[in-house]
Amino acid sequence: MGSRSASTLQQTLYRSPIIHIQRTIITPSKWERTYSTASVIAHKGKESNECGARHPSTEQPTTPQASGLERLPTWSLVRNLMLGSMFTSPLLFRVGFGMLDKIANSKSSLLNPDSNPILRAVVKPLIYDQFCAGTNQREIFKTRDFIRGMGYAGVILCYGKEIQISKSNELKSTGFAQNNEIQQWKEGNLETLNMVGEGDWLGIKLTGAGTNVTNALMKNETPSADFIAAMDAICARAAAQKCRLWIDAEQQVCQTAIDRWTIDLMRKWNTNGRALVYNTLQAYLKASRPKLQHQLALADREGWTLAVKLVRGAYIANDQREKIHDTKPETDASYDGIVQDLLQGTNLGFDEANFPRMQLFLAGHNPDSVARAWTLTQSLSEQNRLKVLPDFGQLQGMADELGCKLLQRCDDVKSQSGGDGEGVVVVPKVYRCLTWGSIQECMQYLLRRLVENRGGADRMRDGMADYWAELKRRTLGRSSV
Repeated sequence: MGSRSASTLQQTLYRSPIIHIQRTIITPSKWERTYSTASVIAHKGKESNECGARHPSTEQPTTPQASGLERLPTWSLVRNLMLGSMFTSPLLFRVGFGMLDKIANSKSSLLNPDSNPILRAVVKPLIYDQFCAGTNQREIFKTRDFIRGMGYAGVILCYGKEIQISKSNELKSTGFAQNNEIQQWKEGNLETLNMVGEGDWLGIKLTGAGTNVTNALMKNETPSADFIAAMDAICARAAAQKCRLWIDAEQQVCQTAIDRWTIDLMRKWNTNGRALVYNTLQAYLKASRPKLQHQLALADREGWTLAVKLVRGAYIANDQREKIHDTKPETDASYDGIVQDLLQGTNLGFDEANFPRMQLFLAGHNPDSVARAWTLTQSLSEQNRLKVLPDFGQLQGMADELGCKLLQRCDDVKSQSGGDGEGVVVVPKVYRCLTWGSIQECMQYLLRRLVENRGGADRMRDGMADYWAELKRRTLGRSSV
């Protein structure tokens, strides 16, 4: 989704020509210790009001900004260009998608890359390694450390086994035996937590707990005692490791129950101003804003902290079309409007002064939306009006150019901390989300990524231009900015 150039990320903010005060940088760790935006902005409120608010600038920077792609190894640039060519070519996309679909669903060892070394030699370095963390602990640690070394704050690691639901509501497992499904799923998520560190995240799909849990979700039933015990064990381990976790959105046939079960988890674990569990809100659904308003009011009334991961939506091929916004611009407006109102604390049933404490993760690959959210975050913080400091994140292998630009913006803000400026400047954290598991186990996940990417061909063309520019800079010595 989104097709305009990511160059809007290079917008700057006006600096006051009259009065300057020392700029204060607020990192997410400092922000979290205050428990709320209000206690942060009160520290600088008087000074900032004297200087007046600054607003996003429409002027171009006087010096070009680095693209951030120098963080990527050359092989990653080449692989992005190869896959981008496939995604943006209708013919290559159809051929590639058909091949991956056979690999994902075949019961033949010949078409299983985990069994066929020749197939593995092609699929793993070109496809799997682009999007996934690894098949074992050694590979995952290597990937995780590489991502952190690039400058990302950490990773969101997801367990690859899941249940797929067809349009006819038939269930298709990606590797579980029906016996002891919940126990296997719990152990898989606990194993995943063993491979992340403090500050990282665990991504959870509730349908991964097996057919019995999925049937209960589809029927909007109460979770079983075994499932509740499994989730409590996962949450307790995550809390002890100082990690956070999010519950993924899934097909609409399950989503009503997923929301209800996740709210119960937030009631239990998101207390004392802290948020452990995040629910997922899909902006492409027409009911996304009323749902957010309801959950905000419920959390405020009951005294727990709402935590939201905002996405556009990932199940357009399966969800009921009438529940989805009619056009892409409507989905864009929904996403951007929700971001604006959460950051400002407006139009959601509360006035700014009484906006409840909450946490926000902005997951997205649309450069325009990310640029707006970044600029608004900085502008509101300098006006002492920012209600929640968002985290940013993208899926591994998607929009690498966007993630690198975000990291560059973070570095630019930090490098300017010693100069003159005004107001409170915040530095959001940026993460990468990855799935792990055997190659075949992750194929359903990868196929879903391909479906989403096919709709974003224009955006991928923008990214390819950035990759080509960086590759030329390395090979020919040309500037990448």
